[in-house]
Amino acid sequence: MSIQRDIDAELHFHFDARIDELVKQGMVRDDARAQAVAEFGDVNGVRASLREIDHRVARRRTRLEILDGIRQDVVYALRSLRRTPVVSLTIILTLALGLGVNAAMFSLLDVILLRPPAGVPHPQDLRRVWAQARINDGVRFWPGFDYSGYAALAKSMDGQADVTFYGQPVRRKLGKGENAPTAAVSAAAAAYFTVLGVKAQFGRFYSAEEDRVDVVTPVAVISDAFWKNELGGATSPIGQHITIDDVRFTIIGVAPPNFTGADLNATDIWVPNTPLLGPDAFGDHPWYHNPNINGFQVIVRLLPHAREPELAQRATVALRAPGIGFRQDTLTVAQFGSIIAARGPGTPKAEMRVATRLAGVAIIVLLIACANVVNLLLARAVKRRREIAVRLALGISRARLVRMLVTESVLLAVSAAAAAVIAATWGGTLLRQLLMPEVHFAGSPLHWRVLAFAVAAAVVAGALAGLLPALQSASPDLASSLKAGARDGGAHRSRLRSGLVMCQAAFSVLLLVGAVLFVRSLRNVKAHDVGYAVDHLAFASVSYDTKDSARDAGLSARLRALEPRIAALPGVERVAFTSMRPKWGMAWVPYFPDANPTGSKKREGFYTAVSPGYFNTVGTKLIRGQMFSANPGADAPYTVIVDQAMADEIWPNQDPIGRCVRFKSATEPCATVIGLVQTALFLSITEKPTPHFFVSLDHPAFTTRRVPDIIVRAAPVRMAAVQKSVGDLLRAELPGSIPKLTTMVTTMEPEYRPWQLGATLFSLFGVLALLVAGIGIYSSVSYAVSQRTHEFGIRVALGARASDVLRQVVGEGLRTVALGVVLGILMALAAGRLVASLLYGIAPNDPSAIGAVSVVLLAIAALAALVPAWRAAKADPVSALRAD
Repeated sequence: MSIQRDIDAELHFHFDARIDELVKQGMVRDDARAQAVAEFGDVNGVRASLREIDHRVARRRTRLEILDGIRQDVVYALRSLRRTPVVSLTIILTLALGLGVNAAMFSLLDVILLRPPAGVPHPQDLRRVWAQARINDGVRFWPGFDYSGYAALAKSMDGQADVTFYGQPVRRKLGKGENAPTAAVSAAAAAYFTVLGVKAQFGRFYSAEEDRVDVVTPVAVISDAFWKNELGGATSPIGQHITIDDVRFTIIGVAPPNFTGADLNATDIWVPNTPLLGPDAFGDHPWYHNPNINGFQVIVRLLPHAREPELAQRATVALRAPGIGFRQDTLTVAQFGSIIAARGPGTPKAEMRVATRLAGVAIIVLLIACANVVNLLLARAVKRRREIAVRLALGISRARLVRMLVTESVLLAVSAAAAAVIAATWGGTLLRQLLMPEVHFAGSPLHWRVLAFAVAAAVVAGALAGLLPALQSASPDLASSLKAGARDGGAHRSRLRSGLVMCQAAFSVLLLVGAVLFVRSLRNVKAHDVGYAVDHLAFASVSYDTKDSARDAGLSARLRALEPRIAALPGVERVAFTSMRPKWGMAWVPYFPDANPTGSKKREGFYTAVSPGYFNTVGTKLIRGQMFSANPGADAPYTVIVDQAMADEIWPNQDPIGRCVRFKSATEPCATVIGLVQTALFLSITEKPTPHFFVSLDHPAFTTRRVPDIIVRAAPVRMAAVQKSVGDLLRAELPGSIPKLTTMVTTMEPEYRPWQLGATLFSLFGVLALLVAGIGIYSSVSYAVSQRTHEFGIRVALGARASDVLRQVVGEGLRTVALGVVLGILMALAAGRLVASLLYGIAPNDPSAIGAVSVVLLAIAALAALVPAWRAAKADPVSALRAD
């Protein structure tokens, strides 16, 4: 090695010089050599030290050379880009579009699927507990438990994990009055903060003694954001009081600044369960013994020695114990899942599935943008053939030339990333509102991870987009390039540009087919008969700021007495009452058909208590039989009305009228079926129909402590006025009440949301892809025309008609796009299975959708090619022949 030789030569020089010096002083040469060796010491050590010093110098010199080279490349790239500002701006905007879409999608998926709760140490040790239960032959995963289920789970951990439970945040009133502000309140156990590992910023968290289930201790812990935004943040809030749902709480602590709870939905206030629920909630049992009070989320922190599969098995055994848990039985299975709720077991929500598909769509948009950028860079490189040939002739290496050209594309991409970050901030907020409008996200979409993603994606996209043009530009025929004009572009490059246009067309077909499928699905789902007159229904309920047992006991009767007054309001067509309005809640009970009352199969169905006019009001069709009679006496027969799903479950292909069915237990009195109604939507549009039966709101067999809701039917155009009139009447007749009014349309919005999202965002991305592809087609054809000016001039000079040139240019452009359309159709057919579960009433390979998209894209391609083709057809032959 040269370095080693230099070091050895240097050492020999100094060694020999010392020997000569000692010889001159009178020593014998052998003695002088021995003396020099003794003075010099460890030669190998010195040699190694010198070698390390030389390596450090060489590395420093190399780094400086690299940095200087990068500086030179950047300066050259900036000068080069300034010479073509229109092309540079087009590339930046095109890449900004693709990068912005991807950054916006990443900002959403990062929060939902990747980012653990902020402020929680060691989140990898935390698990949510889910219950896998079989309900009417279907498997469902439930993340909620009642208190007995939580207690059984906690006991089963046997010291291998810490366990806690909490309720997801719910908006609750702070103070009194109809317009009182609200806050997101979570009822959580005292161990919640300990298990999550957070520490109070001020004050303290409440203790286990303050969290006793049989004692009311109204203490509260508030978030840092609530303290600063609602309480001013200037003075300590410890000891202050806040009123939540008529309960006065004392603030004892403030959570750390970055902690907002274990959910996406940020929590403002944490309180023990008992003060809000009351020790005797729901009357018959204390809340902690009442299976109807459920929905508590259970979180486990695994200790270092814990074995997760063993703990899951222990939890399963605990939940299968008799009388334990909410809807648990001998088929229940406990499953541990990520602390990130969206990554839990079971089928994700439709909104989440749409979001993950949209992430793939965003990548396709970026690929289309990159293809367009490659095409523009290829065209730009052909115009620079002479410049590049001169540089190569002067001795620049091809590797250095490729690096310079790639630096240009990376600079363009990084510039695009700045615009993409702005787009991601706006787009991320928009996606949050579209996908999850009910969630109050704690942080901004602009997170350092989003910035890192945008920059990394920009560098990768810029490098990849610039590499191919750079490699082609670095391999020219120097002689021809130095002599040739711009019109001598290579044929292989023209084929490459055509291939890129074909890819853009294929990806555009894929996205547009998805958009059409979702638009058609949305139309189909809105046209589907859900069993209700959706556009015609409004719901009303009342509540009070303060509790009054005497008033509350008579509230149901007072509301029912207002039926004639409400029915007489202008615009009101019908009025009814129900214990549970559509899609608002559920109540179920075991049932036993008369044919097999002691059968081993456990059957459960939903039930609702309704007034006689319910079905005519909501629009659910009566198939056979009769409705409930008004004002049945105490000795009236026990009758029910069943839906078609229940009739098919118990009496398939038989008439259910007059049949007997028993509820709650096989020894209960027999209820006679007097009516059969259509199966109406209960949980979701795509649900498997679940047996549902209806009892009279006036019959004592099924009592409900819940104050009934009012259902009002009115014409859609009168709905706003009717809601105001009903609200005014309730305020006047029930002094101090707070009416809450909503519509069925609003209730149904979450049901339509997946298809609405798919239709909106697929269409938006599809249109963006079509726009970018149209620009790509136009630029490719336009550039090809400019490169063939000489050829067209000769054709026109030899007598070719303008229509011939026009037909040739447009035909060549359409042939390329047609190949892309065919490829896109094949891709759409292959990808159809990924969205099949999200479609409604239309197949993913629907020929009409594919055909319509193909025609539209070919028409866009024809228009994009027509302008440059017309310019070619109208070219002046003399000018064309002179042009170079």
